[in-house]
Amino acid sequence: MYTITKVKITGLTVLSVVLLFAACKKGPPDGNYCAKVQYQNKGTGKMSTYTIITEIKDNKLVDISFPEEHADKSSVKPVVIPKDGKFTAVTEAGEVYKIQMQGPAEKCIKSTNMIQCKGMSKDGKRCKRYTASKNGLCWQHDRK
Repeated sequence: MYTITKVKITGLTVLSVVLLFAACKKGPPDGNYCAKVQYQNKGTGKMSTYTIITEIKDNKLVDISFPEEHADKSSVKPVVIPKDGKFTAVTEAGEVYKIQMQGPAEKCIKSTNMIQCKGMSKDGKRCKRYTASKNGLCWQHDRK
């Protein structure tokens, strides 16, 4: 014979479960972050280091806001960010970047005089990329 016990679920119990799952989420919240990015030019062999804005979504790097003169304009293949913040990212064009996450985007914005792009995405929201361009548009929105 089995006994069924009634359990009263309170708002506090539900809130505790929600907070537990939220605390288990790995990585930083979605948004823009400062990162140090190292890149070796395949043609010249020259190593360059940038301190720039990156976009993170679902604990994955999804975009790097390179300076306007940077030749590689292809998108970044999403890559999971490890806890130490050091990883390698590859673009659709095959360029390889060594990345070290540095902290909030504000750290880069102050040091590089970057602003958020003034362009609009297809869904009507403001572009999330950052730019140092005088016209306030990232490489994608500055196409003529």
